[in-house]
Order: sequence, then structure tokens, then C-alpha cells
Amino acid sequence: MKQDGLLYFTDTYLTAVGLLIFFLFFVGVVIWVNRKQGKTYYKRMEQIPLNDEELAYERI
Repeated sequence: MKQDGLLYFTDTYLTAVGLLIFFLFFVGVVIWVNRKQGKTYYKRMEQIPLNDEELAYERI
């Protein structure tokens, strides 16, 4: 089983393509996280623990 999994790592072309795909995915995630529209979402999410008491009163 281990030998079957490592069999494809000898092909440097496939390894380079896999590295490129994962690097582009990483860059995409970094860009998505740091986009300008996400700032309001993160501000709202960081206030959730502080507003927990208000939510507890609303549930009663």
C-alpha cells in the first residue's frame, strides 16, 4: 500500500503540478481572507463573545 502511494512521487512533473496547484490554492485563500469586504464580517464575528450576555437575555 505504501509503495503504491509513493509510486507516483517519482514523476517530477506530477509533483511539480501538485505543488503548483496547492500553492495557487494557498494564494487564493490568503487573498480571500484579506479581501476588503471580509473586514465587516470579521468585525462582527469578533464581537460575538462580547455580546453573548445580550443574546442570553434575548433567549429568556
